Amino acid sequence: MAIDKMLASISVDTSLIEEKLNRLLEMFSNHFSDELLSMVSGLLNNVVFENGSVAVRAGGPLDVVCILDFDAAAYDQIMTAARAFKADLTHK
Repeated sequence: MAIDKMLASISVDTSLIEEKLNRLLEMFSNHFSDELLSMVSGLLNNVVFENGSVAVRAGGPLDVVCILDFDAAAYDQIMTAARAFKADLTHK
């Protein structure tokens, strides 16, 4: 039995994660508590795969794009805490 070989290209798209981190970091200029910083770093444990695209060219390589994003519930929890922290800073 012959085994056919196929070239495959696998790439990772992190644009959703970058966009969400930038949105979160824009909320604060230089006021970051240690607790909030640890929550943000905890987001790295909540990275999930979104639906990726697969493209096949006739006689060409298989192109697979893995799209990464944060788990929606974990990100919403961080944003809620960040908004509460920012509101607390403005009222002081």
